[in-house]
Amino acid sequence: MTEVQAATDTGRHPPYKIIVDRKPHDWPEPFITGAQIKRIAGVDQTMYDAWQDVSGPEDLVIADDTKVDLRPSRVERFFTGKKTTTEG
Repeated sequence: MTEVQAATDTGRHPPYKIIVDRKPHDWPEPFITGAQIKRIAGVDQTMYDAWQDVSGPEDLVIADDTKVDLRPSRVERFFTGKKTTTEG
């Protein structure tokens, strides 16, 4: 029995497919936060930001407490990068 069949048989949703920093992951919940994305990526929470890869000119910055809904998409793509500052 596959993982998808097992999840369907027990009434659970199969894991959501996400890609973080070009590495595929399964996520058990329909939502994920910026902090969780950074934890999956294994980066320093205070030194890095998380972005959602979206079509269009600019990707979306995902704050630590912002929830991204994974349900509408087959695979959601995220990436992390060092924070930049514009302070004096």
